[in-house]
Amino acid sequence: MEIIRRKRFTIYPKLLLGFLTAILPVYLLGILLNQGVANSLREQILQSMQTNVKFYLSSLGDELNKIEKFKESLVIDEDLMTLATVAPAMSENELREAILRMERKLTLLQDSSSYIADVTIHIPLINKGIKPGNYKEGVSHEDMNAMRAVMQKQESPLFWWNEKLMLASYYPDSALTARSPVFLIEVEIDRKMILHDLRNAVEQGGAVLYFNGFKKTISNHALNQAENDIMTLLEEEGSSTANSVIFTISDNHYLVSMQKSLYYDMTLAIYTPESYIMSDFEKFDRWFWLLFILSMIVIALFSYWIFKAIRTPLRKVLKAFRKVEQGQLSVRITQSSNDEFRDLSDQFNKMVGQLQALIQEVYEQQIRRQQSELKQLQSQINPHFLYNSFFILHQLIEFEDIANARKFVHYLGNYFQYITRDAKSELPLGQEIKHAEAYVNIQTMRFGPRIDVQFQSIPQQYEALYVPRLIVQPIIENAYQHGLESKVSSGKLHMTNETKDGMLYIRVEDNGSELTTDELYKLREQLYKDVNEMETTGMFNVHRRLQIKFGPSAGVDVYRNQWNGLGVAVKIPVGMEEEYACTDY
Repeated sequence: MEIIRRKRFTIYPKLLLGFLTAILPVYLLGILLNQGVANSLREQILQSMQTNVKFYLSSLGDELNKIEKFKESLVIDEDLMTLATVAPAMSENELREAILRMERKLTLLQDSSSYIADVTIHIPLINKGIKPGNYKEGVSHEDMNAMRAVMQKQESPLFWWNEKLMLASYYPDSALTARSPVFLIEVEIDRKMILHDLRNAVEQGGAVLYFNGFKKTISNHALNQAENDIMTLLEEEGSSTANSVIFTISDNHYLVSMQKSLYYDMTLAIYTPESYIMSDFEKFDRWFWLLFILSMIVIALFSYWIFKAIRTPLRKVLKAFRKVEQGQLSVRITQSSNDEFRDLSDQFNKMVGQLQALIQEVYEQQIRRQQSELKQLQSQINPHFLYNSFFILHQLIEFEDIANARKFVHYLGNYFQYITRDAKSELPLGQEIKHAEAYVNIQTMRFGPRIDVQFQSIPQQYEALYVPRLIVQPIIENAYQHGLESKVSSGKLHMTNETKDGMLYIRVEDNGSELTTDELYKLREQLYKDVNEMETTGMFNVHRRLQIKFGPSAGVDVYRNQWNGLGVAVKIPVGMEEEYACTDY
């Protein structure tokens, strides 16, 4: 879990999240502004299209109104009424003159508007169809009645007849009479002209003029899926006066603006593909998203670069701290960059250097203190035995026991030679045992047969082990002074050794005064008291020096032996001779 958490919250995702938190609101605001501009642009385009629709439809309506008024003026024309009612009573010359005048009037009507494709007046009485500049055979009464029936059904003056867009008037126009019309004025609207204007109404897209009652269409494009759907939309929205919508056909969006002419019952719709209107905007939108993606890539790479710039020197510092933790105080950090991390590295190097100097100083102080303490402890040992030795020698000389005196002097010489021959505080264990044996021989000269002494040599492999000087002799001296000195006879002093669990035990046992439990407890308590709170002589002297040399596992232990006397075990770690080599300077 610790590894997962460390990977989950490293500096890199934090940097990335920080940059994204700073930049994303800007891009989100840009997206909202972008959408707002797009919507505003659509609204403006739709308003412009609606204006174009209104203008074109108004222009077309005005033109049709003008044609309608001119046509209505012909209904009450005197020549037309004469031809339609009394033509048989007219002379041939009068008839011809009247027809010519009507032709000229129809020419004026046709020339009055570019939206007029043709004008014809049908007069059943003369069976003629008068046109501008000529005349033709008129239509039958059945056709006239059929056209009148269509016109009467429509509220709009415009109507479709034989696939032609017409404006027509007949006389009489009363719907209450079944009498056939006496004349019919027929004005054909030029669909090509309307189509021409529709093509000019929109640059891209299409325009549709839809005649609601007849479901007829004039379109500037061939009918396709878009216009078929727009036709359906016009049929659904036919009752609306004006409307602007956006609808989708086959994943293509179209802007549609519609306007209905109530008088002529027709609806004009202009539609434009949104992709055409928004092409520049969509290009800008694509650039915006490309910039967004590039920004995200740059942010990711920049965050990773910062992460690497931070992590690399930090890893150097962490590795250096781990080495210091392992005790390698010689480690130093080098930074190539001249920035805050170099300052950190320099301070680290100064700290480690000062720490190394302090540790070295404390270590030297501790070693020198130990050496001084050892020498002080040894100086306390040396006078202890000196007085008794000269007293024994004095007695031997006094009794003229020259042989034993010579032997005693030899033992005493070896004893003091061991103590004074150099200033070393540590010597091989073999020499220490020989010194203890010399001391025992001196004491044997003193006590004679009263004390039975058994002295076991140590194994040869431990003779070269360096130990503090005078660690066995003070224990033997303590046995003589406190246990055996008052023994008149049958005294016992045994020195043995054994190796167990990596520890050499040198045991000194005597059968002196019986050791009580309280005395044994007090001895053990004194051994493990703080060294500053007790006298550092004798057995406690040895215990302290062994612990200084070998650590807390070494030292002196006391116990009740098989004779209920005091047993002392000197504990020395073995098997690590290199570690416990001589430390004298």
